[in-house]
Amino acid sequence: MPSSSRRPAGLSRPGKASWRISRALRELRGTARHRLGQAAARLIGPRSYAAELRPDEISSVLICRINARMGNAVFLTPLIQRLHELLPHASLVLATAYPKADDLLGRLPGVRRVIRFPYKGVQLPWRYLAAVRRLRRERFDLVIDPSPNSTSSRIVLMLARARCRLGYATDYQWAPLTHAVPLPDATMHQAAQPAFLVSRALGAECDPRQVRLWLPLAPSELEAGRAAIARALGTAVAQEAPGPVGQGAAPEARAFGYFAHATGLKTVDPNYWRAFWDAFLELQPDAVPVEILPSPASVRIDSRGASVHFPSPRALTAAMSAMRLFISADTGPMHLASSTPVPTVGLFRASDPALYGPLKPCDLALDMTRYSPHAAAECCQRIWRTPREVNG
Repeated sequence: MPSSSRRPAGLSRPGKASWRISRALRELRGTARHRLGQAAARLIGPRSYAAELRPDEISSVLICRINARMGNAVFLTPLIQRLHELLPHASLVLATAYPKADDLLGRLPGVRRVIRFPYKGVQLPWRYLAAVRRLRRERFDLVIDPSPNSTSSRIVLMLARARCRLGYATDYQWAPLTHAVPLPDATMHQAAQPAFLVSRALGAECDPRQVRLWLPLAPSELEAGRAAIARALGTAVAQEAPGPVGQGAAPEARAFGYFAHATGLKTVDPNYWRAFWDAFLELQPDAVPVEILPSPASVRIDSRGASVHFPSPRALTAAMSAMRLFISADTGPMHLASSTPVPTVGLFRASDPALYGPLKPCDLALDMTRYSPHAAAECCQRIWRTPREVNG
């Protein structure tokens, strides 16, 4: 049963104070950005926007999402899928700051190229100007700012050479849009907002509840992912005493993947993870934990099971596809897992799952302020015992 405590789980007292300060600073930054946007919009004054876009007049599209996080890059996949459905002959160009965007998104249907903007490092201004020059070499029929709150995306939208500019109409929208869509009244997942925006602008229906993360993988990629997990589990399975569950079952059919290395407000204490595995392996001793490491040098959270690192997001997604279940803190790998048929469990304590949670019907978001490690393990066991055909 859920714990009755409302405090962030798995934190020491100094950690809780730091968590509160970090959250307050994040909310302060968001409020300041919102109010500055309102001031800029009032300064520009009222504007009128055109009605629906005409699909037959759009052959080139630029998507601006200047953010370096994996999760926000994955949130673009429903938009790319929707654009490819509504504008099957259009070429799509992505402007993003996610360092591995070429690997993750560059091979999606309809995507022609990726323009990567820097987000940190030496010579940042010169690298940014170089990205702007690449952007302005081409003129687009349509430029899209898919986020209601991204200042950097609005700047790039403003710099792009385009006939039409599309974004959300809000009281803090200052970008020079030609077409705009009002924000929906109801809460909408961050991955559904971009798909909803372009559907409305093109006069198409879009049910946000049906939006799913989308990362199609080739059969060769899926087979490579399955083989990688089988190799990683070889040692872990060999160290176990033989039992009836292990006999005749592929090792990856027992793989329970997890990603524990979140940062900032999303960090889950290592003690929480170890208590979770104590509880889950007691409930389901046939499971084999597989820890996904963010780098080859990362320290493992728990020595039980196996560990793997994949430098490629697509290779990681393919490996996750071979697992039976995946659990993660609220991070990019959680969203990659949610793009696969594998049931995905997200541990939340700093973000709203309605906005950032995993999206499949078989996925689950757990509020860590309410779920102890044992309660989380019981939830995962129920999913573990559900046949994969139903989960998928």
